[in-house]
Amino acid sequence: MRQRLETEVVVIGGGVTGAGVLRDLALRGIRAILVEQRDLVHGTSSRNHGLLHSGARYAVGDEDAAIESYCENLILKKTVPGSIEATGGIFAKVPEDDDAYVGEWLKSCEKVGIPVTEIPISTALQQEPYLNKNVQAVFHVPDGAVDPFTLTIDVCADAVTRGSNVLTYSEVISINKSANKVCSVTIRNQYTGEETDIYANLFINAAGPWGARVCALAEIPLKLINNKGMLTVLNHRINKQVINRLRLPGDADIFVPAHNVTIFGTTGKNVNNPNDFTLQREEMIEMLKEGSALVPEVTQMRMIRAFCGSRPLYQDHADHDSSGRNVTRGIALLDHQKRDGLEGFVTITGGKLTTFRHMAEKTVDMACEKLGISATCTTAEEQVAHRDAKEFFNDIHLATAAKTKLQHWAGVNAKTIETSLKTDSDDRIVVCECEQITWAEIKAAMPEGRFNLSDIRRRTRLGMGPCQGTFCNHRVAALAVEKGIATQDEANWALNEAVHNRKKGMEVVATGQTSKQLQMMDTIYHVSLGVRKGEE
Repeated sequence: MRQRLETEVVVIGGGVTGAGVLRDLALRGIRAILVEQRDLVHGTSSRNHGLLHSGARYAVGDEDAAIESYCENLILKKTVPGSIEATGGIFAKVPEDDDAYVGEWLKSCEKVGIPVTEIPISTALQQEPYLNKNVQAVFHVPDGAVDPFTLTIDVCADAVTRGSNVLTYSEVISINKSANKVCSVTIRNQYTGEETDIYANLFINAAGPWGARVCALAEIPLKLINNKGMLTVLNHRINKQVINRLRLPGDADIFVPAHNVTIFGTTGKNVNNPNDFTLQREEMIEMLKEGSALVPEVTQMRMIRAFCGSRPLYQDHADHDSSGRNVTRGIALLDHQKRDGLEGFVTITGGKLTTFRHMAEKTVDMACEKLGISATCTTAEEQVAHRDAKEFFNDIHLATAAKTKLQHWAGVNAKTIETSLKTDSDDRIVVCECEQITWAEIKAAMPEGRFNLSDIRRRTRLGMGPCQGTFCNHRVAALAVEKGIATQDEANWALNEAVHNRKKGMEVVATGQTSKQLQMMDTIYHVSLGVRKGEE
């Protein structure tokens, strides 16, 4: 027998947009449930640069997106500081780029209000020693770096503390209508197969690249361009601030610092399937060649992995731009009652990671109007719980690097982790040397449900360092079995899934040290531990 749940609003999609909508609903006192087909941040929201846009990238070609980005840049630095590093950014002109574009770009930035300051080339090269020595002009902008994993998870957690509910691994398999109104959705638990009907007054489609599929379940059309972009992760952090190429947006023109590494990319290629995460070595080689105009040594640097994701670009007419570069990054908020005659159903799509809060505000404004609720948005002022935990861990006997990481990372879990570290010596084991993660942190961050190393990675950075999980995944799996958290079969499944996914990203960049690392991973997991190859 199916379970039945009731709420006021159902949000479909557990990326940053859905998370933002859920939190905004919670702050306005509206009961809501978010459903996500996989884990939080599984899709596009974690498959990007992690760039907090200043808007300067879009100033020339997409004025609305530029203005939205700059305004939200300032708001997010105040409201989610635990996930943002205010690095600043530079736009650098290299010799092969158009001289006339510089003047056009400066005028456009001034028009939309984005502050730009020219930097002497000698100063820029001192700040960023890997920058092309032949740059002809450099300008500073208020770019930043954002951790999309912590951002999305913390925003969702804040909503949950305010009464919302989040159901992961819960795929929407049908949208149920009565006459011309959506009355419920049916979800299926991906682990157990159990089905649940959720009844609500309003359903919000925030499924990103999967949004067209959600609309198809409601038997209404939605044209989305799934624009796949590839990125690579460099072995160490080569830049203090974001480095952008001063030209119209193109491939391989941004380097974003992210914790101890740099993320470089991206490309743009339209694909039919939002689940297309295929990686091509030829595409990576071309990207490196193009990126060497900004950072000549990039072709010689060690890359630890590559990854890709699809941007959901909305267009209401046919598009012939295979790169997707000329399609707006602005938001699309669709009222399907007005558009398609279907009540109780709204889609929010497009936009950028930087503009997720603004997208949520506009969506919940529409929700309030439809529900007859008078409540104003406060997400531009109310801060998400900060991740800093400097008042904790001072009297814990722990490696300095691990302690420092916890004091900058533990956030709302700090007290739980500190108690574990004090009471159980096993909890002080550093299971991941690359990211200095203790077993106590793993336990505190472990999501409910089946033991899944990839879900743990998204919450702790387990296996995100140079070894890509070679030495830590099996430690965590073994401890989980020893502590009764997972059965041996569950641990083996989790190991297989995690190793397979890490290898996909490593294989496309496997030269030099990364090639040796991949061979070591193969030896440990497939030869010594007998983990099956190439299976999800």
